[in-house]
Amino acid sequence: MQQSVVLKASNDGYELIFRQAASFETIMVDLKTLLDRLQVDNTTDKQIAFDISTEGRLLTAEQTQQVTQLIQRYALFSIHKLAADVILTADAMTMIERDTVHLINQIIRNGQVVTITGDVLFFGKIHEGGVLRATGSIFVMGDVAGALEAGYPDHNEAVIVSDLTTVPRVRVGELLELVDPAKTATGSNVVYINDIQALDYQPLNQLKRVRPKLFIQNGGHI
Repeated sequence: MQQSVVLKASNDGYELIFRQAASFETIMVDLKTLLDRLQVDNTTDKQIAFDISTEGRLLTAEQTQQVTQLIQRYALFSIHKLAADVILTADAMTMIERDTVHLINQIIRNGQVVTITGDVLFFGKIHEGGVLRATGSIFVMGDVAGALEAGYPDHNEAVIVSDLTTVPRVRVGELLELVDPAKTATGSNVVYINDIQALDYQPLNQLKRVRPKLFIQNGGHI
């Protein structure tokens, strides 16, 4: 009969594997038996931290608490990491949305705030008093007379790429300021947070220099 809890040793420590096919009740019984045996066999005072894998099983908060409380009964044992090979569907959808470039073609009117999770390629029109807000970067190919807020609320590696001629206000991460035409270049600008943690403006051809990771992530060329 296959064990419901498997102990593996490695150079980095110990791993406990909870077999997916076993019931949680069986796992808890076998885990206690295993820990009792390890405690008897452990002739030193060295702490043992376990990496726990639940394979294709997602533990509930209550089950996680039960496992944690059981291991905490043993003075020399602790949990270093608890992970599964799967995630919740909702969490997966959030990750996909966050890493997607969303093509937006709409009109954002005065007083309206449109918030997008992820990066945005904007083809629409923002009226004065409207706000386009994204958790990622914003790339504008439309008409903007309102505010652009990238990296909301605190993703400071985000950028705004836009012609700023008619943009009154920009925000990247936690930094917000009124656009000063004297700081901007002709045509599309890259708005980003520089090394001294201030908003900076560069011509579009400087995008790869100021944010090289953007090109590694998206496979782009410029």
